[in-house]
Amino acid sequence: MRLSTISSQFVFNLPSTLLPGEIISGYQEVLEKNWVQYSNVIDYLNSTIKSISFPGLSFDTPEQIRIRGKKISYKPVTNVHDILSSRDLDITFRSVDSDLNYFLMWDILYKHYMAVSDGNGASNIDNHYIDPFTLKCLDINRDVIYTVTFREVLLKSLSDTTFDYSDQAYSSKEFTAGFSYNWIEVDFNLTKSKILDLSGISPTIQQIGM
Repeated sequence: MRLSTISSQFVFNLPSTLLPGEIISGYQEVLEKNWVQYSNVIDYLNSTIKSISFPGLSFDTPEQIRIRGKKISYKPVTNVHDILSSRDLDITFRSVDSDLNYFLMWDILYKHYMAVSDGNGASNIDNHYIDPFTLKCLDINRDVIYTVTFREVLLKSLSDTTFDYSDQAYSSKEFTAGFSYNWIEVDFNLTKSKILDLSGISPTIQQIGM
């Protein structure tokens, strides 16, 4: 067996429920005006995702001083879901089309932040969380080998951008959207079949009800 040194083969999409379909469809004229080859704004933003962060583990081992000043460390009693080094989730995007995707993201996140009503003007706690983010990692044969799910996701930040008359060169420009989450799950998709079953996987081009 040859070990593969290829890494970072993954599929990650923003959930199509980030905003109601009627709001997402409002961006359609912007996409058509700029000849964007995607059917909706969420697919357009997904096409510009460059990277996504994943937290490590961090253990704070309590210490007790014994006789003659000897320090003894102990295993912590922290909840297993709180031993992550961070509960922050940073998604990096390529800025394209004169920062069009940046301002689409800015507007979408702004509207999502304001959308905390159940439709009748009453507060709905469920709307404070974004639907789960799913990260699917692939092997060299494009089969899913494990899935990472982030649950109870909250919007946290969007990095700034700069307009500069002197910057007219063709260069890579990025921006980062910051989220936080309460729960994380890692599931290994190991089956006897080597064929990727697409029936339970969201397509790259998502269908959003208008």
